[in-house]
Amino acid sequence: MHSLLNTTARIRLTWMTAAAALVVGSLAGCGSEGPAMLHATIQVASITQSGGCEDVNVKAVPVTLLPGAPKLSNSKEFLTPVKLNKGADGVSCSGESTTVPMAPGKWKFLVGLPSDTVSCERDITDAGSLVVSIKDGEAGCK
Repeated sequence: MHSLLNTTARIRLTWMTAAAALVVGSLAGCGSEGPAMLHATIQVASITQSGGCEDVNVKAVPVTLLPGAPKLSNSKEFLTPVKLNKGADGVSCSGESTTVPMAPGKWKFLVGLPSDTVSCERDITDAGSLVVSIKDGEAGCK
């Protein structure tokens, strides 16, 4: 009876070890092969409206995408919400948000601000700047 328990314990241990090796092996395949995921940082500066700051949605529209994008990166139009906070001066509003993973390439960013709709095109690549800075009253972005 004692040897039967030892045999059963050894079989369980062998199965658990094999299962653990399978999990570790499958996770090794999830390594950082291929291009890195790209997230742009959206910065918005505006002014208060009726004494408060209104949050905005920044639309990102693909213009020209590069081949070889990571499988989980977004290649379609999407919105990034940006929460605006009132500055110490009581007039300015600013906020920052990070986009979902983006396919590399040229993207157009649009946002409706009190003065007008601001739009600009930016190259989103691992070699370029991933910060898109939009300021109310100024054309384009930095």
